Amino acid sequence: MMIKVQHQHRQWQVVPPGESAPVAFESGAIAFDFADSLAREHHAETGASSGVRVEVGDAFVDAVQYG
Repeated sequence: MMIKVQHQHRQWQVVPPGESAPVAFESGAIAFDFADSLAREHHAETGASSGVRVEVGDAFVDAVQYG
């Protein structure tokens, strides 16, 4: 599972897979911490691989990976 942290229209949002709407944040750091928490929790509960991808415009980086 890859959770996306996106910067769009001067706002940060977290897009968890399978969710209908992104979760908005004013701070990129808080958005990342939220996404990282979701990824760690998913890995701990399922044992499956999970991670966080940060996207700004057309650029992205896979910032963290568990499992």
